[in-house]
Amino acid sequence: MEQTMIWLILLSVFVALSVGLAIALAAVVRAMRTAKHQTREVHVEYAEPDYTRSAGFRVESIPDDDILTPTRYWLVDGEIAEIEYAVAYSDDITFRVAPAGNLQVPEKYAAYDYESLGSYPVGEVDVTLQQSPGRASVFNWTKNGFDYAVFAPGSEMTLMGGVSQQFITQSNAVYN
Repeated sequence: MEQTMIWLILLSVFVALSVGLAIALAAVVRAMRTAKHQTREVHVEYAEPDYTRSAGFRVESIPDDDILTPTRYWLVDGEIAEIEYAVAYSDDITFRVAPAGNLQVPEKYAAYDYESLGSYPVGEVDVTLQQSPGRASVFNWTKNGFDYAVFAPGSEMTLMGGVSQQFITQSNAVYN
């Protein structure tokens, strides 16, 4: 009887250790998957939006006026042009351009749960606008083999709709 009790205790300890090990292993696998999807973007600063040597294209034209002023030019992960803008009377915004199919949305905007989503035409271009009042907004479009997107961290509802036409009509990227 005493021997049976010892075996039951040993079996219980073995089962508990096995379950604990399985839970720990599952946690490690989940952490590895999460880390893989949250890779950090590599930004290289440029003096102008000509990424020909590194990425094979340049941003030929962009909005630049009293309301929208480009402040910094980046190449993200060797293939995405990123231009930071100062916006008069509002938060700064970020503009990205990449060959069609290569545009990455920054993590803070990709994970956001937007309250409204809509599409509208600007000339021959279909624009998608995602926004939440007073919080993050994104609009994006595709033109001439490039994907374009503008990101705002906390703009007024009318800002993105107001500047979208300027970005869509005045922005152009070309392969070299």
